[in-house]
Amino acid sequence: MRRYSYQKDKKSRKEKIGFFTALAVCISALGLALYSTYAGVGGFDNANVTEPTYVATLEGGTDAVDNNVTGVTVTETTVVTSAPVTIATEEQTGTENTTDPYESYTGDNNSLQTMLQVADCLSYPVTSRTVLREYSEEAVYSETMKDYRAHTGVDFKADIGENIMSMSDGEVEDIYTDDMFGKVIRIRNGNFSILYCGISGKIYCAEGEQITQGDVIGQVGEVPCESADDMHLHVEVWVGNNHIDPLTVISNNE
Repeated sequence: MRRYSYQKDKKSRKEKIGFFTALAVCISALGLALYSTYAGVGGFDNANVTEPTYVATLEGGTDAVDNNVTGVTVTETTVVTSAPVTIATEEQTGTENTTDPYESYTGDNNSLQTMLQVADCLSYPVTSRTVLREYSEEAVYSETMKDYRAHTGVDFKADIGENIMSMSDGEVEDIYTDDMFGKVIRIRNGNFSILYCGISGKIYCAEGEQITQGDVIGQVGEVPCESADDMHLHVEVWVGNNHIDPLTVISNNE
């Protein structure tokens, strides 16, 4: 009787183990099937992902539930998801504008000269009208300074004490002394200004005074940075912070 009971219990345990093993296999197969279905309809975002799907089947049909599991056949299927369409766009590049509007003008002077010609036609500042040294943006040798440098004005030959005449109408904006150019008178007319450099102690105008073209504003003195040259008056014409050649804006009728 004991032996019969032991064998019966042993058979019951085997049946339970077989049942739960079969149940676990079925649940795994169902999970893998759901995973394959979800991935196939775009449930995952990964592009071009190839995932193996495993389908489990039992040998022996439904009768195998009450018996020991004798074998599991696993069939591998492949599900390929479509890659999302990617549109390549060309990166937009730009150039940064690095031009300094206050940088000294060193190119074509035509536009600035036109501005001056519209505003006024300049006259000669001394009676001789002889040019001792012309305007040059290229470096030229200085006998006084013993080096090469740009000459941003025009030197008009003149004697010490010779009268200096205003080249245009305008207002006396400033009268000051410069270490390089001596006594300087600056007269402004709208968008441009004229610097008369190397003035003697005799000045016939005052700051803030309105000047008419041809008025005598002072007398010729000495330009310290050009003292090795013959006596002359150094004149510069500026539009804002840009210098131009005074000879290009002096009236041809003068």
